[in-house]
Amino acid sequence: MKKLLICCLFGNTANALAKRMQKAANEHNYPMLISPMLISAIGLENFASVAPAFDCFLVAPHIQYKLDEIKAAVGDAPVAIIESYPFASMDGEKVLEFVMAKMPVLAE
Repeated sequence: MKKLLICCLFGNTANALAKRMQKAANEHNYPMLISPMLISAIGLENFASVAPAFDCFLVAPHIQYKLDEIKAAVGDAPVAIIESYPFASMDGEKVLEFVMAKMPVLAE
């Protein structure tokens, strides 16, 4: 199972988006997904403590200024910044499509 972690400032918005993305992944059973995917969310303050348990990471657009700090915490793991509009509109389907395009490691 591949694990994706979404990070935003406090974790509330990321948690809502993670639920929508998980629902979309489960409903559509994306053909590129060989194994199930777990999508979770966390606030920036607790990010470093849970990051080692995850394979890939998404960063909310409003905390992209912390990207270097986040990358330092995860090493070589894939990290991407969510596009502003899909994040603001809580479009789980669109963000999931973005993730699958940017992080092919999730489809392995």
